[in-house]
Amino acid sequence: MGKEAKQIEQVLADGIVMLEQILEVMPQDSVALKALYSAYCQSGQRDRAFEYLGKLSDVVYDRSETESAPFLLEHLRTFSESFPEEVAARIARLESMGLQEEAPGPMVLSKEGKTPKGEADISEELALAWKLYEEKQFSQEEYSSIVHDITEVSTKDIDVPASVLHVLNDRGFNQMNRIMNYMSSRSGVPCLSLLNFELAEQASDVLPLSVAERDGALPFGFFGNDLLVGVLNPFNNALADKVETISGHRCHTYLVHPDEYDTALGKLRAMAESAEA
Repeated sequence: MGKEAKQIEQVLADGIVMLEQILEVMPQDSVALKALYSAYCQSGQRDRAFEYLGKLSDVVYDRSETESAPFLLEHLRTFSESFPEEVAARIARLESMGLQEEAPGPMVLSKEGKTPKGEADISEELALAWKLYEEKQFSQEEYSSIVHDITEVSTKDIDVPASVLHVLNDRGFNQMNRIMNYMSSRSGVPCLSLLNFELAEQASDVLPLSVAERDGALPFGFFGNDLLVGVLNPFNNALADKVETISGHRCHTYLVHPDEYDTALGKLRAMAESAEA
């Protein structure tokens, strides 16, 4: 196993320990249960993943949380071969909550008649939260709240990325400058104010809008042929590589404040809509 793979494995293991500590205090916390299911899936522990998917199913049914049922129905079916009887029983119970299925599409809520937006991949944000906690930038209580909020936000139909910085900003965290300077120093990615820049006209063309909306990478200008990109997680090297691959440009990333990111994202949307008109 390579060094990077070992680091990812350790991050997942550490995150699992912390999430299980949250459940010791709040055993029916559906957000923590869902996060644990995802973490065990990523770590390849399918039996443990199914255990927590079952616990989440019980909570969703007991509380009639119909908005979570489509996610459960989709993921329970992936375990049909391994746990056929239990999966069948849990699916039948969930379907008794008044759901209907559109052919050939996925399960939807009959009341709303629409499919919920796909969930964001928050693994890098969970890793960032753990890193900052491990380096004593957050208390355990703050860390637990951040993980809870990121996981919850990732399941909703929102128009901005699910990020640690957005959660901190929304919570009125009074040390944003300190935490951003710390992240910049540790990652080597400089902080930058997007207020000092006008979005380049080509910004809406160089990357799909979804990269800015979901992944947390926003193109805002050029330096020669190099692309300047605002990011919310300076440790997410895989995202930087993705941006370079899709755009075909060498990229320079800069850590930006979530408020400024959202303002620039609004302008980017307007540019994209204008170009389509």
